[in-house]
Amino acid sequence: MFLASLAALATEVAESDPTDINPVVPDEIGEIFWGAIAFFGLWILMRYVLLPPLLKIRADRRNQEISDLQAASAADEAAEQVRRDYDVTLAEANSEANDIIAEARAAAEHERGEIVVAADSEIASERQAAMAELDSQRSSAVSELGDDVADLAVAAASKVMDASLDEPIHRSTAANYVEDAR
Repeated sequence: MFLASLAALATEVAESDPTDINPVVPDEIGEIFWGAIAFFGLWILMRYVLLPPLLKIRADRRNQEISDLQAASAADEAAEQVRRDYDVTLAEANSEANDIIAEARAAAEHERGEIVVAADSEIASERQAAMAELDSQRSSAVSELGDDVADLAVAAASKVMDASLDEPIHRSTAANYVEDAR
């Protein structure tokens, strides 16, 4: 159907005289007049009726964009402030933790020092007791040894002299000598 009407239109154009209608230049002044009135009427309609709401919408969008940008900027500043506050809080917590650790170390060092002092005093008292016991055992050993040395000295002297010595007299002399040697 469409092809049939297109073919009929093409035959009409081919049969018509090319000098009759010029589509670019209007043939009557009235057509120019009504065309100008339609143009200016449409221009006035566009300029004063249709364009202001469009411009208002565009301005509203621009204002909304500016307010959104300002809100985003304020949100960025608030986030930055929150980050700074977080960093400060974290630094304070780290400082407090370091203080607690330092106090715990100092307390532990103090307690260790007390334990070391107590252990040193206990060791010193045990050492004194051991030294006193050693001294008493040494003196008893030396006194026992002194008697034995006196007996041995008297026996050796009597063998060397090939004579019998008075044991109680010479024994006290040897015992005195051993006592003085200590």
